[in-house]
Amino acid sequence: MYTHNIDKSVVLVVDKYSQEAHIAYSTAGVKYPVQYSRAKIEYTKEFFSILADLSNVQSGVGVFFYRRRIDEPSTGRGFVGEWQAQGEPYEDTLNDLVYEPYAILGKCPNCGSPVSELQEGVPRCRTCEAGLKGHILPLRFALTSVNAYSRYLDDNTAYIDLTDSGRLSTLIFRKIYGAGRERSVNPILPEESAKLRRLLARVEQENRNQLVSRPPSKAMPASLKPIRAYLDFQNTFPISGRGDSYLYADDGSLIFETVLEFWIVQKLGENPMQLVNQLISLKEETVEWFSNQVLFGIGGEKSDVLVLTRDAAGLRKRAIVIELKKDAVNNDTLSQVKTYAYWIAQLATAQAQTTSPFLITPVAVGHRVARNAQPFEPFSFEIPYAQSLEVRVESPRVYTYAVDTAANTLRLSRVR
Repeated sequence: MYTHNIDKSVVLVVDKYSQEAHIAYSTAGVKYPVQYSRAKIEYTKEFFSILADLSNVQSGVGVFFYRRRIDEPSTGRGFVGEWQAQGEPYEDTLNDLVYEPYAILGKCPNCGSPVSELQEGVPRCRTCEAGLKGHILPLRFALTSVNAYSRYLDDNTAYIDLTDSGRLSTLIFRKIYGAGRERSVNPILPEESAKLRRLLARVEQENRNQLVSRPPSKAMPASLKPIRAYLDFQNTFPISGRGDSYLYADDGSLIFETVLEFWIVQKLGENPMQLVNQLISLKEETVEWFSNQVLFGIGGEKSDVLVLTRDAAGLRKRAIVIELKKDAVNNDTLSQVKTYAYWIAQLATAQAQTTSPFLITPVAVGHRVARNAQPFEPFSFEIPYAQSLEVRVESPRVYTYAVDTAANTLRLSRVR
C-alpha cells in the first residue's frame, strides 16, 4: 500500500473497446504518444510527459475510469467504479489482454507498431492503418477493486447538477476542448474524489443509468519493464541525429522539460516529504497531494507541478507551485505565479478546510538562471468567500538542476 498517507486518486479514460478487458484483467492501460516510431527509437517530449503522468500512480492510489462515448446513449457512459493501484506502472508490448470481441493490445498484430488511434470510431494501427480489435495500450499498472458501483455516473449529474456540494474543477477544465488538455492519467483533488464517490453511490441507490458490465476475472501476465527505468542518466544511447545522451545534452541540460517533470513527479511518488523538504523545509506540515500539469484556468493555464500540504490539524495550509525550465529560469518564469496566484488559490481552497492565511510558495527549477530573473516580493490578497480567506504569496525560490551520472539522478541547488 501507499505508505505516505496521501489521499490521491486518478481518472483514466476507457471506451467500449477497452472497458471490459480493463475490468476483467484488473489492469489500467495507457497509449504511447502518436509520435512514437516503430522504425527507430524516438524519445519525444510527449513520451516523457506520459511517463510523468503515470508517475502519479503508486500502490494504494485510487483509480476511477471514465467511459467516453463511441455510440452509447448518455446513460451508458460516464464515471465507472473505484479501484486502487497495485504495484508500479510498467511497459508491456508483448501481452494482449483479450476479452472477446475486444482486447487491450501490446502492439499491432499486423506490423508490430506500438501505437494506435481511434479513426471514425474504430481503433486502427497508426503505422499500417489496419483495423484492430482494441486499442494498443503498452503502458499499464495493476488494480484491485475497492467499490464495484453498479451504474454509470453520467456527465450531467457529475458536472451540471448542483444538488451535491462541490464541483469537479480539474476535470471540468479537461473537458473543455483545447490542445494539450487531454491527459493519459488525470490526478484529481481529494475533494473531487470524495464527490465522485458520493455521486456514484447516489446513482446506484436511485437505480439511474445503465448497469456496468462486470466480466469474470482473468489472470494477468507478469509485469515487465517499470517506467522508472527510463530515468537512466547513465544511458548513452544517442538521440537520432544527435551525439548526446538520450536524456541530456553535452552542456548538461535535459533534452526535454518533460524529463525534469518526470523526475520531479517520480521523486514525489517515492518520498514526497523528502523532496519537498529539500525545496522549502516544511515545519509541522505534511504533503497532502501532488500532481503535474494541473489546470486551474478556463484558458488552459496550468502549473507544471502542484503540491498541497496540510497542518497537524488536517487543514490545507499551502500550495507549492513548481515551474520547470530545461534551460534558463527567467523573469517571465518567476512572474507567472504572481499573475495566476488568485486562481491557483481558489482551486486549492474553494472546497477544502484551510488555514488562514493560506500560503502559496512558488518554486522555479531550471538548468541555469537568466540575469533578468528577479524574484518578486511577498504579497497578500483576500478571496471574498462567505468567510473571507487571506492568501499570502511568498517570494519565489529558485533552483538549478545538474545531472549526476555517478548516482544516476539529478541534483538540485538553491540559487535564490
